[in-house]
Amino acid sequence: MILKLIGQSNLFHFQAFTLVILIGLVGQPVESIADTASPSTPATTSNGDAKKSLFKSSSNRLGFGKSRPKLLQRLRERLSGLPNGNASQPNEDEAWKTLKDKWVVSQFGGDGPVVIKDKLITMGFGDPLTGIRWEAELPKENYEVELEARRREGFDFFCALTFPVGDKHVSFILGGWGGGVVGISSVDGFDASENETTSFRNFETDRWYKIRARVDANQIQCWIDNKPAAEQTRKGHEFDIRYEMDQCVPLGVAAFQCKSEVRNIRIRKLTMTEIKAAEKEAAKPTE
Repeated sequence: MILKLIGQSNLFHFQAFTLVILIGLVGQPVESIADTASPSTPATTSNGDAKKSLFKSSSNRLGFGKSRPKLLQRLRERLSGLPNGNASQPNEDEAWKTLKDKWVVSQFGGDGPVVIKDKLITMGFGDPLTGIRWEAELPKENYEVELEARRREGFDFFCALTFPVGDKHVSFILGGWGGGVVGISSVDGFDASENETTSFRNFETDRWYKIRARVDANQIQCWIDNKPAAEQTRKGHEFDIRYEMDQCVPLGVAAFQCKSEVRNIRIRKLTMTEIKAAEKEAAKPTE
């Protein structure tokens, strides 16, 4: 009967309102609840027996009494668990999966020492390359990968993040070609120093940089410290890696004549909303 009166669509609001009222009632002191009794009921006597009797009777009927603190906690937990307008969207941190326990040392030849710990991976000075790769299942489409990296010693790229783009792979280069080149290798056969993603910036030694790469049906996007750093549409283009980076497939990080460190490597799958938006962009005719 209640559902017919309030409407199914307003059920959540009815639940929330009811629980708020109950929490307020349960949280009131004994005297406050007793004072809300009907005026026709004796509020007190010379010895206060009527007042105590009234509250005892009311609390027993409602199931409060000594269990009031526990009931209050249960009601609060129930209210916090009710659905809301963003219930279909996962918590951002919960959507990310930390990548650990499946990292192995790449074998470039001339590699520097590599130390792999739970929270920090250190890659020593190589001649010329040192790196790591992931040896487990990974998405190839519709995902983001993120990490933090810093250069400890040296002057060339301290992070070449290699990742899948469908059945191919690319590398996002930070600090290449003498220390300042940023870009994606390779696009249509051109590496990060000579394609449309090429840019230049200065990287400070011992400073951590947050690096993120995203692959969807429409494009490849890369960020440094949450600011766009490289972007490449996929339609009409071919992607591959330089042959030296084969040791980082399917997912890996390498440094060129540098000592560098990486940490907090994680990955997430894109939401259906993000996937559909990218597919819509990819379906648009090329100008």
